[in-house]
Amino acid sequence: MSKSKSTGMRLARTVALAVVIGIGLFNLYQAAANWTLSDASAYWNAALRLRDGEPLYPLLANVNASEVYRYAPWFAWATVPITWLPLQVAGALWSVVLLAASAVALVPLVRARAWLPVALFGPILVGISAVGNVQPLIVAALVWGAERRSGPLWIGVVASLKIFPILFVAVYLGRREWPRAALAVAIAAVLWAPALLYDLRGYATDAGQAASLFAVPVLWAIVVGAGVVLTLRLARGRFGWLAAATTVVVSLPRLFVYDVTYLMMGVEGRRVRD
Repeated sequence: MSKSKSTGMRLARTVALAVVIGIGLFNLYQAAANWTLSDASAYWNAALRLRDGEPLYPLLANVNASEVYRYAPWFAWATVPITWLPLQVAGALWSVVLLAASAVALVPLVRARAWLPVALFGPILVGISAVGNVQPLIVAALVWGAERRSGPLWIGVVASLKIFPILFVAVYLGRREWPRAALAVAIAAVLWAPALLYDLRGYATDAGQAASLFAVPVLWAIVVGAGVVLTLRLARGRFGWLAAATTVVVSLPRLFVYDVTYLMMGVEGRRVRD
């Protein structure tokens, strides 16, 4: 490689890092200035409804409202004990948990000195912690758990919170790890099964303002199907988890900026398989 070309590549990397850092710092400022934990109200209110004997999935006029609960019942039941704490104390504890999970999820990237992904994903994780969304815990569980013996457990649990990460089992299928794939699906099914005990007429299936490709079913099926096939083909190589993570992102009915953090699983997956 010529010296001028090498210099140009270094300059491009520097500029890219500077841009990502600048955007990241702005996001961190926004998070600190607007630490609302608004998404956490869905978990809190669901737990209060359980505690008071009210419907877990009530009919709601606004599917974009923060109190819409879309997860399996176990998560709401696990939140019930927290509702006996003062709201400010519960919010502070949940914030600490999410920030700790964010840091844990970033550790493999820091160890690998992958500073550009750290600068990209770190502020996003802090930003989603500011609104109280469970995403940092989900990402941490996937990054640290999927390649371990306990991997099916973590994928199953994550899929009980946000259904479409079950597509990560395509990596197991591509590697012909049939028991691991079956176990992940079984765990997700067992965790979702108690939902059948509740009135599901109020369960929100409308994506609302965050609608993605899911709003065009034929296109969604083609894109997700292609992603699954690609994941199956790449599963044994260094790009298997990245293909699966990309497929999960494009499959989501409600797509937000923070959903790109699933790609951290792809970056970590590549490192593990090398």
